[in-house]
Amino acid sequence: MRILVLGAGAVGSVLGGFLANAGHEVTLLGRAWHLDVVRRQGLAITGLWGERRVKGLAVATHPDEIARQAAFDWVFVCVKAYQTAEAAAFLPDLMGSRTLVCGFQNGLGNYEALTQAVAPERVALARVIFGADLEPGMARVTVCADDVLIGAPDARFPREQTVQLAAALQASGIPARATASIVVELWAKVLYNCALNGLSILFEVPYGKLLEHETTRRLMAAVIEEAYRVAAAHRIKLKPATAKAYRELLFTRLIPDTAAHQSSMLQDVRRGRPTEIDSLNGALVRLAAPAGVPVPMNALVTRLVHAKERF
Repeated sequence: MRILVLGAGAVGSVLGGFLANAGHEVTLLGRAWHLDVVRRQGLAITGLWGERRVKGLAVATHPDEIARQAAFDWVFVCVKAYQTAEAAAFLPDLMGSRTLVCGFQNGLGNYEALTQAVAPERVALARVIFGADLEPGMARVTVCADDVLIGAPDARFPREQTVQLAAALQASGIPARATASIVVELWAKVLYNCALNGLSILFEVPYGKLLEHETTRRLMAAVIEEAYRVAAAHRIKLKPATAKAYRELLFTRLIPDTAAHQSSMLQDVRRGRPTEIDSLNGALVRLAAPAGVPVPMNALVTRLVHAKERF
């Protein structure tokens, strides 16, 4: 396959590097501070899934630099959620008549932004639940809670393409599988991130610390309760089916399994960068408004994280 990774940060570099190492033709589009080193030395990948140095990657730091002798089979959108609309504007010029798009992103609203530029029957989504750190020329896989899931919200999207892409990722060494319920799976990750990321920023602690105190457990529970009410108002069936069941899952398994993890959003704040809070708790606030669902805790977390970004 011929693949363009639009937004070759940590996750995009891992995806593109593994696929290139497996023999696919991959172009990375991203920041010069990282890709200039990749151009000279190749991409080093370390961590949970082994050690690799990937040569032969095409790199670009602006869409105008991308070689287009042949159309891409896939464009992977790996930018931050607040960059999706800007990235989507480039897509029509980067795609051939059969090119498909897959968003490997956090939060809610990315699909809607992508389908402003690309027909829904050509856009798939991925749930990514591995974490990676990035240094110039190197990505390190730090944590993996489950397989990458590939699916499409629109039934017109060819399911066989999601199966083939998941199989290619799996064959390259990245645990992956196709799913027919990608929206539900993405909401499950949103629940996890909404409960943890904002509070981990505000208290500046890894996830496990949030479980140690009654106050933060109550805050997480309130975020979850509100999220379930918003989903119900929009007729989205979550799993587990109740907020109580999800809270028990979060407290007894999900947080303990990632107790030492530092939120990437906390790292963004420490580096003076904006966060993706508007695609998480902020997205719940936006979805709640037309449905008339009160979400005071999610609104408070959103406002406080924005305040934290400015300090």
